[in-house]
Amino acid sequence: MQRKKYTIFAIRMMRTLINILLVTCLLTGLLASCSGAPRYDNRLALADSLLNDNENSDKALQMLKDINPSDMVNEANKAYYRLLITQAYYKCYIKATSDSNINRALDYYQHHSREKDKLIRAYIYHGAVMEELNKPDTAMLSYKQAEIEALEKKDIFNVGYARLRMGVLYNNFYAYDGRDIEKFEQALQCFKLINDTNYQIVTQNKLGANYRQTDTIKAKKALSESISLSEAEKDTSYLITGLGEMAQLYFMRHSNKTAYQLLQRIKTLDPNGLHGSHSNIMYYRFANIYSALGMPDSAKYFLQLADTQEQSPKDRIQHLEALSNIAIAKGDSSTYLRLYYECNKLTRSTMNDHGILNIMYAENQIDQAHAQEEEAKQRRMYATAAAVILSLLALALIFYRRSHRYDKLVLELKDQSQSQMNDLTGLQGNISELKINDERLKGFIASNMGMMREMIEACYHEPNNRIAESMKRIVKFQDSNRDNWVKLYDYIDLEHNNIMTLTRQRYPQLNDRDLLLLALTCMGFSYIQTAIIMGYSNATSVSVIKQRLAKKMGLDCTLNEYINQYANSQNES
Repeated sequence: MQRKKYTIFAIRMMRTLINILLVTCLLTGLLASCSGAPRYDNRLALADSLLNDNENSDKALQMLKDINPSDMVNEANKAYYRLLITQAYYKCYIKATSDSNINRALDYYQHHSREKDKLIRAYIYHGAVMEELNKPDTAMLSYKQAEIEALEKKDIFNVGYARLRMGVLYNNFYAYDGRDIEKFEQALQCFKLINDTNYQIVTQNKLGANYRQTDTIKAKKALSESISLSEAEKDTSYLITGLGEMAQLYFMRHSNKTAYQLLQRIKTLDPNGLHGSHSNIMYYRFANIYSALGMPDSAKYFLQLADTQEQSPKDRIQHLEALSNIAIAKGDSSTYLRLYYECNKLTRSTMNDHGILNIMYAENQIDQAHAQEEEAKQRRMYATAAAVILSLLALALIFYRRSHRYDKLVLELKDQSQSQMNDLTGLQGNISELKINDERLKGFIASNMGMMREMIEACYHEPNNRIAESMKRIVKFQDSNRDNWVKLYDYIDLEHNNIMTLTRQRYPQLNDRDLLLLALTCMGFSYIQTAIIMGYSNATSVSVIKQRLAKKMGLDCTLNEYINQYANSQNES
């Protein structure tokens, strides 16, 4: 007797678990269906397309300045505007003075996961703004997060661009462990994979400049590839940059004649005298090489063209190096020694700056957090898999016990009377058929509908109920989609003569929520229970929505009458 009680208790607990899983599938599927992409202002979309072409960045910026963000109709448009205006300022080389716009845009996209592409851009330009505001460790956090999000989305371009930005950041702070080169190499792989020629050129130039210190062969190869691509694309700006980097390589290897030939080619490409379109670094190249050739006046001329306002430590070091080379060309040893000492002092202070350690720590911090998050996802996945396996085992046990009850019933009927043998044989056939076809599932589901409805109301009206709390925890970690509804419709078809399948065929205009409402009505759910599952604020709205569904189907009767009439017509046929 005691064993029988334990068996009954175990079966009830298994039924409860199955019902919880069914309701969980319904609720999570409903939540997953409620997302939708926002509608954006056409002016923002146009500005975005203009920003894709660097030559039109000024037009995009002016267009955005003419827009009043307070006139935007929703938060999505406001966030989009703030992202684009930050991007426009950056592409127009206007240094950021505040992070207000990009912070608010980033905060919005962090809470709206369906805007993944804009979230990645927000992280990248947040990093760019943080760099301009002299917060390199915060910039590294943003670039690293952009890389992680882009990897998840399989956005190869932004993976490469985020790595390029991280490499530049490490390079600016004189990374001593080769992290800058590693990032550039990883970025180049991404750009080659998607055949992005422009960023291949940019990255090859960065690699060539960094290889110069340790590996001349690699440096020549990278810069030669950059120059070849620039010539193929007929891009004069990138070609001048590549030739300038190659000239610096030959200057460092004391091949001044070859370096001079490259400079002459640059002057041929830009006869206006390098009017500032190629940054200060080109002027430093000219100054150094002309000094090495014994032409200090020409070197001084190009050095004076460089902009000395708001120089970075790296620019300041190169400026001092050019001045010291001019002093050598003039034979002014005392000035050379003073400048050499000043340059070394600045270089040491820059390399000892704690900024590089902060950047490294920031990247490591993100890597560790991401690894912990992935480990937590795996644990949740294993827990979910274990719950599913236990549920299947419980279901198998229920069917097994039921099959034994059927066998026992047959034996008892055989013992009662030999005269009922023919009827008993027919009953055995029916029972065997019931055990091997879908009718046993139909009976099982029908017998548990009452318990399912009780579980739903218990979860929302009895907050101290332990089973209800367990269900809420399960709901929190379940991942589901509309395929769960399709499974539920299969069960209802067994009970109601394929009503779900044929209704979908006859009324293709019905959406997923319409079909779910029809399914719950077939299952006999009350207005309150239906409202709970479908997320309506009160039960009265269910009645109105059922009337709308009947009208949408073109019925001359209520939804319940349609279900009853359909069942009767199927039985008659």
